[in-house]
Amino acid sequence: MRFFRFKLALIITLLTLIGLACGPGLLAQTDAPTPTATKTPKPPPTDTPTPAPPTDTPAPTPTFTPTESPTETPTPEPTATPAPVEPTPTETAVPVEPPPTPVPAEPTLPPEPTATPAPEFAYRIVHYKVLGEGENNGGIFNKGGQHMIFLTVLDAGGNGLDGAVVKDANGSSLEVVTGSKGPGKAEISMEWEPYKLYVASDPGGPTTSEVSNQMNTAYPHIPDIVGKLGSIDNEYSVCPTPEIRCTPPFYSVHFSYEITFQKVN
Repeated sequence: MRFFRFKLALIITLLTLIGLACGPGLLAQTDAPTPTATKTPKPPPTDTPTPAPPTDTPAPTPTFTPTESPTETPTPEPTATPAPVEPTPTETAVPVEPPPTPVPAEPTLPPEPTATPAPEFAYRIVHYKVLGEGENNGGIFNKGGQHMIFLTVLDAGGNGLDGAVVKDANGSSLEVVTGSKGPGKAEISMEWEPYKLYVASDPGGPTTSEVSNQMNTAYPHIPDIVGKLGSIDNEYSVCPTPEIRCTPPFYSVHFSYEITFQKVN
């Protein structure tokens, strides 16, 4: 309401100023000389319209230029806080202790010489062989084949030793003295009794000796004759293998032995 009153007063003031400005101009025109003395009639006065009283006009609602609404700033999602990394412990160098000063060992005395152990036997078997096919006088099946033990006794130097007495460990009455068939030699004919020979004595007196495997044609020590008394193709062969025709007693075959005893020292 005050705004409109102010506006009305402003309009009245402007009209007053306009009227004042036009007044002197008009006076100047009447004072100027005119070519004729005729008198210009004055126009009848015009009624100045009285302005109508102001009506209450609702005040315009001030408008505002819409501005862009602020955009919503996205709230950052919380990120997982990394677990604190434990500091890696640094290895502390352990001082190395110097090695202890070696203590000189006490001098050791050389070991006292020990006596050389005496051999278990004074005589050992140094040669043992079965004379089979092709070695026993040309035959083993009653065709010139022999059934002999060829015995030799040697001294420590390898020379034939006469006068050595050889006996049977099976307990028979066999007793053979070397030298009858040559230096240190003797022969024993195998009949039915099996023999396990050893040197019982020599010219120096009773002695000790290794004992041979059992020697005999009917009841020999089987491992000694396997494969030596005929081939597997011969139906009369003995023990071509441990499984074939190898069960004593053996009656149809002849073979011999060689055995040598030697004194140890």
